[in-house]
Amino acid sequence: MDFVIGKVESINKGDNYCNASLSLEDKKHFNVKLGMKDDQLLTIGKIFIFEVEPFYREDVIQYKATKITPLETSDLPQKDKNKYYSNFYNYAPLPLNEIREGIESYLNKISNKILFEVTSDVYNKYEGNFYLHPAATKFHHAYVGGLAYHTFTMLKMVDAMLSVYSYLNPDLLYAGTILHDISKIEEMTGVDGEYTKEGQLLGHLVMASLEVEKSALKLGYENTEEVLLLKHLIVSHHGLLNFGSPKKPQTGEALLLWYIDSIDSKFTELKDALDSTKPGEFTNSLAVLDKMRFYKPKL
Repeated sequence: MDFVIGKVESINKGDNYCNASLSLEDKKHFNVKLGMKDDQLLTIGKIFIFEVEPFYREDVIQYKATKITPLETSDLPQKDKNKYYSNFYNYAPLPLNEIREGIESYLNKISNKILFEVTSDVYNKYEGNFYLHPAATKFHHAYVGGLAYHTFTMLKMVDAMLSVYSYLNPDLLYAGTILHDISKIEEMTGVDGEYTKEGQLLGHLVMASLEVEKSALKLGYENTEEVLLLKHLIVSHHGLLNFGSPKKPQTGEALLLWYIDSIDSKFTELKDALDSTKPGEFTNSLAVLDKMRFYKPKL
């Protein structure tokens, strides 16, 4: 029995066949034949361990999967899993442990009992995937740990803004920032992945608001002002209706959350573009910045 570890690039299925195309650690491609229902076990963009059996068809060796195991739930030691993650994906620019410590330090700053307990409950539910998930399938923070790194960056921006606009509520801002994108874990399947059915029909703003509601009901806080305001921050953090927000921001905290979310996503894209541009030249047009081109100074 042979083993193959690869990232699923595509799945092809017809009336009488089912196979998957994998990207291997050495960047080569590998085709594996699947059982007719095995495609339901796979997720495009994620890494799986395949037990395979070789067979010949028209004098060509091919491989059929006999067992499929997601890398994340396999019995491999964590150091081996991390090695495969780093080989297949780009990682956040900070160590994930440092990002985790930073985010949890902000979580523990929340002094309002209701906001702390609701935020902690939702965070704990998704903590396992939170530090591996991207913030997007394309554009900003589309790498392993991108979601957490984006969140941590925004939390640091919150502190800077609170030092100037001290009338804003820090507890609401910390809670809203930690949870604003947390449902991207269920909205998209992962790096190089796809949007789920729930992601396409509801979107992460609505999905995260529902998670807050479920935690509030469980904890007995469903009719509190804290929960109402937290849900408002989440559903309004894209700012405008045509950007996907069911509501526009109607509190100072919600307005700031929209602004810092937008700033981080845009400046991250700008950095990536400038990194690949020579001094004295302009970037390509950037979709997230109204298709503008930016000059990279020689200074």
